[in-house]
Amino acid sequence: MDQYITALSDVQRRRILVELLDRDLQTDGGTLPPETVVEKTHEEAELYHNHLPWLADADFVRWNRNTNEVVKGPRFEEIEPLIELLDDNATQLPGNWV
Repeated sequence: MDQYITALSDVQRRRILVELLDRDLQTDGGTLPPETVVEKTHEEAELYHNHLPWLADADFVRWNRNTNEVVKGPRFEEIEPLIELLDDNATQLPGNWV
């Protein structure tokens, strides 16, 4: 549980995980386009040197450093219910949760 909370403790990581939540492997391959990640986070250096490597090391995402494509990782299903719970209750959370 500590790793899930740590993954969700930063707004940039939350944004990536929520964006991936809506990706369908059947229709779009589940890929998060690199421009979406950067556009949503605004902090490129922090994203590429901290958040994406952290999420990739935890296996919540797979990140291709050459193309900057991000897809759900092998452990994404473990954290998915928590992300869904937060996303479904977004109106009851502080405005900056994502």
